Amino acid sequence: MIHHAGADISEAMLFGLGQGIDFQYWDAPDPGRSAPMLTGRIGPAQLSRNACVALGAELRESHSPDAESARAAAVRLLDAGHVVGVSVDIFYLDYFASRSHFAAHYIALYGLDESHAYVVDTDQQGGALTLPEESLRRARGSDEGFMPSPNLQMYVEQLPARLVDHTDAVLCEQIWKAILPTAERMTTDRGPRFGLGALRRAASEIARWSDTLACADEADETVQGVGRFWRFAGTGGANFRKLYREFLLEARQRYDDPELGSLADDFGDIQQQWDQAIEMLMAYRGADGGRRQLEDVAARLHSIADAEQSIFEGLLALATKRAGEPA
Repeated sequence: MIHHAGADISEAMLFGLGQGIDFQYWDAPDPGRSAPMLTGRIGPAQLSRNACVALGAELRESHSPDAESARAAAVRLLDAGHVVGVSVDIFYLDYFASRSHFAAHYIALYGLDESHAYVVDTDQQGGALTLPEESLRRARGSDEGFMPSPNLQMYVEQLPARLVDHTDAVLCEQIWKAILPTAERMTTDRGPRFGLGALRRAASEIARWSDTLACADEADETVQGVGRFWRFAGTGGANFRKLYREFLLEARQRYDDPELGSLADDFGDIQQQWDQAIEMLMAYRGADGGRRQLEDVAARLHSIADAEQSIFEGLLALATKRAGEPA
């Protein structure tokens, strides 16, 4: 949406300005048979709101009461030249392999006719795609799964002239302002559902999954499913740590700040640890030393939590110092 409106800003930069990194723990809908939802970022709509505030861009959101009015609103926005952000349940997207309901996903809608919608999803899902219009209607209107927002759509108003004409200057003014509250949030104890406390809780519970998940056969599929979801749906920590590392590297280049580069390298190590934890989950077989496998995953996640605590403390100290320096 930002690019279409006229500013060339990387996904990683928008993620960083949106203060997007986090860890969140949401209770399992069916305890004992399903795993909790574990995500590595803040809510996607909140990320977009934060990024637009940082850029001085106006993000407009609307909740339509039904599918017909949602479609009519999208047509009006497309006719006015906007790209439309749409909240969808991936279960109804015919190009998604997942057969689980997950409604905290967004796609960009750039065209619509009587039978097809023309959308952009992540590179992993294929980028620019053609989707049956009925599939979009059902995905957009779903009230099932994780964090449903039926018929929620958003778009970006015309960007401020300064953002379009002097993009680099605006970014340099905003980067530290985004890093500081992110580091403060990530180093604050926010209880068992958010932040590093939630990650440590998840690690402790994963170590006991071989006992707490009811059926051994279902446990295999559930544990492996968490790994696959983190890897292929993009929700796990590895993808978002990769994005935040790219954000810090871009910030380092803009400021010529070697201390930022060092912290970005540390994020690269954390990304690798997340990838290793995901591989261990995907390889889980409860009948083959499953308890020990999950204890190893738990130990890795505890190590990640300690490493992230250290990095965000470093970012907090650096951002506090840099924010007080003359421009």
